[in-house]
Amino acid sequence: MQIAIVGCGWLGQPLGLSLQKSGHNIVATNRSETGCAKLNTLGFKGLQFNLGDKLSTNNLEAIFNSDLLILNIPVGRKSNANGTFLANINDLLKRLVTSTVKRVVFVSTTSVYGAQKGELSEHSATSPNTQSGQINLQIEQLVQEYFSSNATTMRLSGLVGEDRHPVIYLAGKTALAAPNTRVNLVHQVDVIQSIESIIRNEIWGQTLLLSAAEHPTRQNYYTWAAKRLKLAIPQFIDELEASDGKIINAAASIRLLDITLQYPSPYDML
Repeated sequence: MQIAIVGCGWLGQPLGLSLQKSGHNIVATNRSETGCAKLNTLGFKGLQFNLGDKLSTNNLEAIFNSDLLILNIPVGRKSNANGTFLANINDLLKRLVTSTVKRVVFVSTTSVYGAQKGELSEHSATSPNTQSGQINLQIEQLVQEYFSSNATTMRLSGLVGEDRHPVIYLAGKTALAAPNTRVNLVHQVDVIQSIESIIRNEIWGQTLLLSAAEHPTRQNYYTWAAKRLKLAIPQFIDELEASDGKIINAAASIRLLDITLQYPSPYDML
């Protein structure tokens, strides 16, 4: 197939390479000319694209001549500052409906569950309490509206990879809250194998979760991780009323995907 990856950065590039090895042609977008040049060196058809660009331009035709599209544009803190982010996503999806694209994978986030506590599954109610969570949920609804049973959404826990780990940003910080809440992380490699499984096994019309199966406390895990990487140990406040926070249970999704996590525990990720 020809697969378009709209938003081909930290996750999209290794995903594209893996799909390419399986015989697919990859069309990939990046916001910068330099980023596109790199995509071309990987053997992709790199297209410069910023959300909100005119969709009628000829240089974007390769996107709309694809068979399948992976929507992977992260919702940043300023994404909806001017109120146009969702409108631009809506325009893109409307254009896709009239194209040759028949299937869509949307890369979403477990932030759509907000600050709920306890174990959460695919069937748990959503309650986003951040702008990112709210926008992701609205995009999920748009994808469902336009593609219904021809689309699948992946709600990802915190992403970790060889060059990306949250302890880097926590190292040396003090007075960190919620020491006893649980860690919900997933490795880049497991995200890639999950998306490949969706495509290979034609798992459509689903909303799926992805998270490691083990959920240590923030204090225990990030103290261990900092020591492991020889970083300054983050300091947490004492919490009088312990709370587990939310625990993402992705077991049903993992069974449906028919995969075995390569990183079933956050302790495997370093």
